[in-house]
Amino acid sequence: MKKKISVDQLRPDMYVSDLNCDWIPHHNYQKEGRIPDQATINELVRRGIKEVYIDPARGLDVADAIPENEVARNNQKALDHAADILLPDSDHSVTAQEEMRKAGKIHNEAKNLVTNVLQDVKTGKAIDVEAFDVLADGMVDSVLRNHNALACLGRIRQKDNYLLEHSVNLAVLMGIFARDMKLDRDTMHQAVVGAMLHDIGKVLIPDEVLNKPGKLTDDEFAVMRQHVVFSKELLQKTPGIKDLTVKVAAQHHERIDGSGYPMGLKGCDICREGKMVAIADVYDAITADRVYHKGLPPTAALKKLLEWSGTHLEEKLVHRFIRSMGIYPVGSLVKLKSERLAIIQEAGEKDQRQPIVKVIYHAKNRRYLPVEFIDLSRPGVQDEIVQAVDPARWQIRLNDFLGS
Repeated sequence: MKKKISVDQLRPDMYVSDLNCDWIPHHNYQKEGRIPDQATINELVRRGIKEVYIDPARGLDVADAIPENEVARNNQKALDHAADILLPDSDHSVTAQEEMRKAGKIHNEAKNLVTNVLQDVKTGKAIDVEAFDVLADGMVDSVLRNHNALACLGRIRQKDNYLLEHSVNLAVLMGIFARDMKLDRDTMHQAVVGAMLHDIGKVLIPDEVLNKPGKLTDDEFAVMRQHVVFSKELLQKTPGIKDLTVKVAAQHHERIDGSGYPMGLKGCDICREGKMVAIADVYDAITADRVYHKGLPPTAALKKLLEWSGTHLEEKLVHRFIRSMGIYPVGSLVKLKSERLAIIQEAGEKDQRQPIVKVIYHAKNRRYLPVEFIDLSRPGVQDEIVQAVDPARWQIRLNDFLGS
């Protein structure tokens, strides 16, 4: 059985089965292999890696290593604890279904605007700040009316549209996160604009590096890291851009232990919104399918955030992010006690374990069902969520059922 250990416990001739470092975006590190020497261990420490998984069946063991199944139990326990946190009274003015039409329009406008600005910056044109301000206002309004609609649309992904979709999704996630944090409207607005423009510097990265279908070399990774510097510089010279918007873009890859980039900032040197966007950025990245990365189901991704909290990510903010998303995020697939599979349509009003779901499939009979919406919190409803599941296991294309 695989086990988790501190990087300080690594020794030559141990076999690393997982570097556990997906919190490092675009990392080019070989995921597994035998540790040949102390120099390799020193390099892992230098990279900021704190914990790894080893396979004792293929190399040396450690007496007090934590078995993988125990790590899974601890992550589940932490998620259960997050589920027990009382939710604030809902201030939704409409249902998610009622908001879906407006949210869909805003979501499409966001994708079109980001597409246009990426092309504009490539050709040396200035960023149209006013257009982003108008869009951010609409996005904030939608999140405040009912955040579940935009959250659901954010789960519609296309593998070859990552840069565009990630920018829009991160803006949505920051809006939802800021809403739960009860940030004032202006702060929320600036955070959303910063999230939407956080990767604008990638248009200045050579295509052969930016679009490489695989891991980057050390030199390529160094080039890729420059996109944050480029984003900051582009925004700083754009008239009308607010300071917080620049900070959100400039700090989205910083980590509280100093292992991030480009500045290697630690703890309180990173602003609150910088820590927030780092969490949302990692979450969106690890849930997306990429050429070289199979996205995690949302609930599994939340568990990884918990595993990385306190070291790379701010622990209290990770818990707040989970509360804002729900332990079963909107757009994820769950299995019910009735053996039916359902998509989370709307987060639970009072209890995260009792959301509104869209039933689509019978797991035992392996057949699609007529779509049915069920509010699991309604008195008399006997069904309940048993677990989150991976759509790939059932060959279900979630995109076919989202956005309606």
